[in-house]
Amino acid sequence: MRPADQIDHTTLKPWVGVIANASAGRGHGRRRVARFVEALAKYGFACKVAWTHAERRALIAQAVADPSCRCLVAAGGDGTVATLLNERPARPIPIATLPSGTENLFATEFGLNSCPDEVARAVALGTPQPIDLGEVVEDRRLFSLMAGVGFDADVVTRHHLTRLKGRPEGSVGTTSRLAYVRSILESSWEYRFPTVQARFLEPTSGRDQVLEGAMVFMFNLPRYALGLPVVPPRPAADGKLDLIVFQRPGVPHMVRYLWMVARGVHLNRPDVTHCRVVEATLSIQGERPAPIQLDGDPGGFLEPGHFKTIRVVPSAVSVMVPPRYRWRAPRGPLAFHLGRSGCRRHRVFNDGQSDGLIDRPEAARVPVPPTTIVESRRTPRKPAATSA
Repeated sequence: MRPADQIDHTTLKPWVGVIANASAGRGHGRRRVARFVEALAKYGFACKVAWTHAERRALIAQAVADPSCRCLVAAGGDGTVATLLNERPARPIPIATLPSGTENLFATEFGLNSCPDEVARAVALGTPQPIDLGEVVEDRRLFSLMAGVGFDADVVTRHHLTRLKGRPEGSVGTTSRLAYVRSILESSWEYRFPTVQARFLEPTSGRDQVLEGAMVFMFNLPRYALGLPVVPPRPAADGKLDLIVFQRPGVPHMVRYLWMVARGVHLNRPDVTHCRVVEATLSIQGERPAPIQLDGDPGGFLEPGHFKTIRVVPSAVSVMVPPRYRWRAPRGPLAFHLGRSGCRRHRVFNDGQSDGLIDRPEAARVPVPPTTIVESRRTPRKPAATSA
């Protein structure tokens, strides 16, 4: 590739910009990008790839100035998508992703698999779909999947530090799911579980609500590591975030919560609270800070005496989705039996304006709003035969 300062800003042929990360996942990014460039050429698109920070800034600047840019593609994992979102240009250029990371939750949500030919087809023939984003207001950082505070974020932060060891400045090492084991063990031994407080306005009544717990998440898209469905599936542009609070501290409870999430029954438990919000303010109680993670990458710390405001940014960006794209419920190695333990699967097909209730066991007895369709996989028992 030509150096960033030699990029031609007078391109007339339709082209696609690629923001690539060679360190994503197991490090197969370069070969996958090369195949993607070849596949795009078959559709008549030129392709410009940026591997370094300087090249990335120059490529994004060119995309702003050149209307023939079809879209910008993040070639890497969910962290690469987050990097592109936070450096995206002022001109609303659609984005896509060529997944080569560890989880690739963003790509899975929009039907983009790891095959370069399929992604090229989505870029060339697909349509842009608007989605919401989340934002940490004080840091001006955007996220597409989730923000988390607590034990989960501590594991993410420790793992990221191990990827930096022995690497040149500005670069990280490759990773895999197995590489998280050491960080999980270290967090289990050292993390002290400060109480996290979330303050928000209840959407339906406008009343001020305060929730406290050991671990807090705010989801924009309903996908988590290993394909775990932590929150019910929602439209990608419904103008709200899912706030979920796991109340009890301690490693045994973290293991219990993981098992409940894998079974799909956690939202029925009294020590797990879930609600839909537009904005929430997070703070910490005690003298110890709590780490923050955004889309699986470190997001700083929530310090005692300070707060972080997390809000939704409606229809902030458009994503190129494949032709005839159809949304599918989250699946994964631990989420394949969602609903077998009596958990009901909720699908909201409207704008979600009527689902502001806090999800508690007693809320399950409230009549279902007419705009919400509730599906259950539980098979009804046949009535026992009676003798004459």
